[in-house]
Amino acid sequence: MKKIILTFLLLYVSVSFSQEIDSLKVIEIPESYSDYKGEPFIVKKDSLYLFRTPDVFLVNKKSFLAIKNVYQSTIEQDKMTKELIEKYSQTLRRNIDLERSLKINFSKSDSLDQKVYEKTQATLLNTQKALDYTINSLEKATNSLDIVDKAAKRQRRKGVFEKILIGVAGVGVGILVGVSL
Repeated sequence: MKKIILTFLLLYVSVSFSQEIDSLKVIEIPESYSDYKGEPFIVKKDSLYLFRTPDVFLVNKKSFLAIKNVYQSTIEQDKMTKELIEKYSQTLRRNIDLERSLKINFSKSDSLDQKVYEKTQATLLNTQKALDYTINSLEKATNSLDIVDKAAKRQRRKGVFEKILIGVAGVGVGILVGVSL
């Protein structure tokens, strides 16, 4: 009789716990997520996750937003540089073509064409100066970004060094207290 009651009790407990586990929702992160591009999954509190990926990097919301902002500003800077170079190239090509056509017309025309040619040359020089100024400004901005990046790295190293000093001081105090007792 005891064996029947014990078996019945064991069966009841196992069914109760299995229902509780079944009621939890397990979210599976597939191995293909390691090649996923885009916004990462947001992990919710009190949820179970099964990661099939080889590595998982956990980042808090503040760090994620900081990384995202740096990434976005880099992309925007790259886009701006590409657009500037593309516009510069288009302007240069157009001005070179204009120069060629003006040279042909100049050989066929009179002094009026000479004046138009000189004005185009002046415009070309002004465009070149404006583009050179823009490129210099971009280089200065890039240098400023490098300085900010170096300062951030230096600040991180300083924080680590201070933590190490505090740890060493704590060990020293512990040794002094231990020796004095």
